Amino acid sequence: MNKNERVKFIEKTLNKIYPSTPIPLNHVNKFELLVAVLLSAQCTDERVNQVTPLLFNKANNPYLMKKVSFEENKTFNKSKIEKFIKYHSKQLNKA
Repeated sequence: MNKNERVKFIEKTLNKIYPSTPIPLNHVNKFELLVAVLLSAQCTDERVNQVTPLLFNKANNPYLMKKVSFEENKTFNKSKIEKFIKYHSKQLNKA
């Protein structure tokens, strides 16, 4: 069995064992899932699910996230998004 055949065999076996893997992080689109996964590296999925709705109410896509960050940075302060993530990251680490 060559490398390509092994990969196909492993993929087929895993798909048979795990046909549908649930994603424990609440999300509506791929961007929200990406952000939630990054935050989940700091804490439990349960805590991320409590925090992300607040973040996604402000910006649930890259365009809005950048727009909010840029508008807030005009005053040379950290953006509200950066402050939000930093604050909640501390809370997440304590969880």
